[in-house]
Amino acid sequence: MSYTEVNMTVTPLENPGNSSKFHVVTKRGEFVVALSFTLRTKIWKLADDTAELAAAKELAEAIVSRHDPTLPFKPLYVFAEHNADPSYEREVQTIRKYGRAA
Repeated sequence: MSYTEVNMTVTPLENPGNSSKFHVVTKRGEFVVALSFTLRTKIWKLADDTAELAAAKELAEAIVSRHDPTLPFKPLYVFAEHNADPSYEREVQTIRKYGRAA
Protein backbone atom coordinates (compact mmCIF):
# COMPACT_ATOMS: atom_id res chain seq x y z
CA MET A 1 0.00 0.00 0.00
CA SER A 2 1.24 3.51 -0.76
CA TYR A 3 -0.17 7.00 -0.77
CA THR A 4 0.00 9.13 -3.91
CA GLU A 5 -1.04 12.75 -4.17
CA VAL A 6 -0.61 14.93 -7.23
CA ASN A 7 2.95 15.91 -6.29
CA MET A 8 3.91 13.34 -3.64
CA THR A 9 4.17 9.57 -3.28
CA VAL A 10 4.72 7.93 0.12
CA THR A 11 5.59 4.23 0.06
CA PRO A 12 6.43 1.96 3.01
CA LEU A 13 9.90 0.40 2.85
CA GLU A 14 10.62 -3.16 3.90
CA ASN A 15 12.86 -2.93 6.92
CA PRO A 16 14.58 -5.59 9.00
CA GLY A 17 14.64 -3.33 12.08
CA ASN A 18 12.00 -2.09 14.51
CA SER A 19 11.44 1.31 12.92
CA SER A 20 8.93 1.96 10.16
CA LYS A 21 10.40 3.67 7.13
CA PHE A 22 8.64 5.42 4.27
CA HIS A 23 10.12 6.58 0.96
CA VAL A 24 8.78 9.99 -0.07
CA VAL A 25 9.05 11.26 -3.64
CA THR A 26 8.07 14.83 -4.54
CA LYS A 27 8.59 16.95 -7.62
CA ARG A 28 11.50 18.65 -5.77
CA GLY A 29 13.29 15.52 -4.54
CA GLU A 30 13.01 12.50 -2.32
CA PHE A 31 13.72 11.46 1.25
CA VAL A 32 12.90 8.81 3.87
CA VAL A 33 10.75 9.29 6.97
CA ALA A 34 11.58 6.88 9.82
CA LEU A 35 9.33 6.34 12.85
CA SER A 36 10.91 4.59 15.83
CA PHE A 37 9.14 1.60 17.35
CA THR A 38 8.69 3.26 20.75
CA LEU A 39 7.38 6.52 19.31
CA ARG A 40 4.85 4.95 16.97
CA THR A 41 3.57 2.20 19.30
CA LYS A 42 3.96 3.50 22.87
CA ILE A 43 3.80 7.29 22.57
CA TRP A 44 1.81 8.17 19.43
CA LYS A 45 -0.06 4.85 19.65
CA LEU A 46 -0.45 4.38 15.91
CA ALA A 47 -2.79 1.40 15.68
CA ASP A 48 -1.71 -0.31 12.45
CA ASP A 49 0.07 -0.02 9.10
CA THR A 50 -2.66 2.24 7.73
CA ALA A 51 -2.28 4.67 10.64
CA GLU A 52 1.51 4.65 10.23
CA LEU A 53 1.21 5.41 6.50
CA ALA A 54 -1.23 8.26 7.23
CA ALA A 55 1.17 9.68 9.84
CA ALA A 56 4.14 9.42 7.46
CA LYS A 57 2.12 11.15 4.74
CA GLU A 58 1.16 14.01 7.03
CA LEU A 59 4.72 14.38 8.36
CA ALA A 60 6.08 14.37 4.79
CA GLU A 61 3.55 17.02 3.73
CA ALA A 62 4.59 19.18 6.69
CA ILE A 63 8.29 18.76 5.86
CA VAL A 64 7.71 19.67 2.21
CA SER A 65 5.51 22.66 3.11
CA ARG A 66 8.34 24.37 5.05
CA HIS A 67 11.28 23.18 2.97
CA ASP A 68 13.50 25.74 1.23
CA PRO A 69 13.27 24.78 -2.46
CA THR A 70 16.78 26.06 -3.13
CA LEU A 71 18.21 23.32 -0.90
CA PRO A 72 18.04 19.54 -1.27
CA PHE A 73 16.02 17.47 1.19
CA LYS A 74 17.93 15.64 3.90
CA PRO A 75 18.09 11.94 2.93
CA LEU A 76 16.52 10.80 6.23
CA TYR A 77 14.12 12.40 8.72
CA VAL A 78 14.05 10.36 11.94
CA PHE A 79 11.19 10.70 14.40
CA ALA A 80 11.88 9.08 17.77
CA GLU A 81 10.94 9.53 21.41
CA HIS A 82 14.03 11.71 22.05
CA ASN A 83 13.45 14.21 19.22
CA ALA A 84 9.68 14.37 18.62
CA ASP A 85 6.81 15.86 20.57
CA PRO A 86 4.82 13.30 22.59
CA SER A 87 1.72 14.68 20.83
CA TYR A 88 1.60 13.68 17.17
CA GLU A 89 -0.66 16.66 16.38
CA ARG A 90 1.74 19.13 18.01
CA GLU A 91 4.68 17.59 16.15
CA VAL A 92 2.96 18.15 12.80
CA GLN A 93 1.96 21.71 13.78
CA THR A 94 5.53 22.51 14.85
CA ILE A 95 6.96 21.25 11.56
CA ARG A 96 4.36 23.21 9.58
CA LYS A 97 5.30 26.35 11.51
CA TYR A 98 9.11 26.06 11.82
CA GLY A 99 10.20 23.23 9.53
CA ARG A 100 12.35 20.23 10.45
CA ALA A 101 16.13 20.22 10.13
CA ALA A 102 16.57 16.44 10.36
